[in-house]
Amino acid sequence: MKKQSYAGVAIAVYINYAIVGMATIFISQYSTYFQKAWHTNVKGISLVLAAVGLGRLFTIFLAGSVSDRIGRRKTMLISMISDVIFLLGAALAHNMIVAAIAAIFFGFTNSFGDTSSYPALTDAFPTRAATMNSLVKAFMSLAQFLFPFWVSTVSNAFVTAVCLSIFLVLDMLYICKIQFASQDKEEQLEKIKNDEHIEEPSSKVKPSMAIDGALLIAMGFTICFTFYVFSQYLPNFGTSVLGVSPNQAKTLVSFYAMASMISVFVTAFLVTRIKHLVLISIYGTVSALALFMMILTPSLTTARIGSIVIGFFAAGGIWQVGLAILTSYFPTGNGKLTSYYSFMASVTYFVGPLVSSFVISDTAASVLTVFWITAIIAAATIVIAVWLLVRNTRYHFE
Repeated sequence: MKKQSYAGVAIAVYINYAIVGMATIFISQYSTYFQKAWHTNVKGISLVLAAVGLGRLFTIFLAGSVSDRIGRRKTMLISMISDVIFLLGAALAHNMIVAAIAAIFFGFTNSFGDTSSYPALTDAFPTRAATMNSLVKAFMSLAQFLFPFWVSTVSNAFVTAVCLSIFLVLDMLYICKIQFASQDKEEQLEKIKNDEHIEEPSSKVKPSMAIDGALLIAMGFTICFTFYVFSQYLPNFGTSVLGVSPNQAKTLVSFYAMASMISVFVTAFLVTRIKHLVLISIYGTVSALALFMMILTPSLTTARIGSIVIGFFAAGGIWQVGLAILTSYFPTGNGKLTSYYSFMASVTYFVGPLVSSFVISDTAASVLTVFWITAIIAAATIVIAVWLLVRNTRYHFE
């Protein structure tokens, strides 16, 4: 298996996820536009966002089995077609019901995308899975950094949806032509065994799926909840808590995305030198502290600092590092394992906006309540990571 033969897989995945990154904040960035188009308010926007999580919950376990059965290529195409339906559907919708149906398709995008793209990279680069998977976040973050500037120039959401859909179609055509790696696990395990950078147990004691696997999957929820809810409601924090203009509030997302993009490369470097769970523990601690700082001392300065810190330490590829730990602990059935891990992200996409819709309004107190919830969830990451780290000592994973 020649790694360089599968460069096309990496290119296709990274282009796709750059578009997914923009699609993820598409509704929140065009919030004012969609409130008028869908005849709703900020609570309605939250409910539509919750429909994304509902779509993920409907399909995430099915998607993992589909990816393992019909292959990564076809599953990725399902994901991208769903993304086109979401973008055009949301842009053309004139009420919340149609918008919510379109949002459900973006949930499909995430389910089929995660369970095909990450395993495709692991299939192609089994000895560099953590690094290659982390770079997915780099392209998402770069796109999310640039997207607010695009939005400030192109005020029509439909135009943006069409442009993104065109890029998706071009990437789909490219995916149809490139070569994907074999999904043969024996071949991959042999390469993993011979590579010194991949965590490999040196004792007979094996990680427990019931305990270690469950904790890792739960950590997939806490990490994702922290950066997803933060990114979705950061503009609301700016307008309602800080009282800045909507355009200035949206630039906070650019600070967040820029830091996330930088972090991916730093994290990709660190994962080969620092124990993965130690890295997650450090990142989780700094993220929680930044959130508490923003809540307790709200100002434009602390918001910018917090946006940079959360972008770097919560959204900079650490979720993908958690996935790499899970697949190194249990190195067979990557599609299904990814679906289990991504299931918790699906819960985040549904529960985060749904819970927020009950408390969010245009008041500062309501937005701060959402951020308090996020900070508590971020603190839970620390507890889980330390617990896993203590258990990890018996497995002797490097």
